[in-house]
Amino acid sequence: MEAVHSAVTGRRRGRQYATEHLNLALFVSLAAEFQGYCRDLHDDAANVFALSLGPTTDPRITSLRATLVRGRKLDQGNAQPSALGADFQLLGLPLWSAVHAAYPSRGKGWNATLTSLNSARNAIAHRNDAQLAVVKAAQPLDLATFKRWRRSLDGAAAGFDKVTGAYLTEVASTGWHR
Repeated sequence: MEAVHSAVTGRRRGRQYATEHLNLALFVSLAAEFQGYCRDLHDDAANVFALSLGPTTDPRITSLRATLVRGRKLDQGNAQPSALGADFQLLGLPLWSAVHAAYPSRGKGWNATLTSLNSARNAIAHRNDAQLAVVKAAQPLDLATFKRWRRSLDGAAAGFDKVTGAYLTEVASTGWHR
């Protein structure tokens, strides 16, 4: 999407009509990609968690895995911080507490970026002009903001991965399946 943006604008600054629509599309795409990443991470974590509790041949493992993802908020709405917290809590992982403990200087920023991104995504996707005006008043929805938020969420993704991996390593090492 960023390459398309550059091709259409010729990297010129300004208020071209098409540029504004491309900018908005970038934010919706970023929200979708991050949500997909979080869903994939949760799927993988549910698999590892379930398999840590018994042998792969145990038919209850399939049932447990299905239970860990049933009703998941990431499948019903946006990747809001509260949704991520609730979904990972299904695995026993207090995600945001673990993130803030592991990344005290960055965790709050990741949370704020995710909240802002989802506000922008909702305003854009639902064509809510009043909400979009509120979002734009807080920060411009331009390429610079997109790049800043993408960098922040890249960091969040890496942090979530490390925190989740550490938690699953601890779960697997406890020998719960014995």
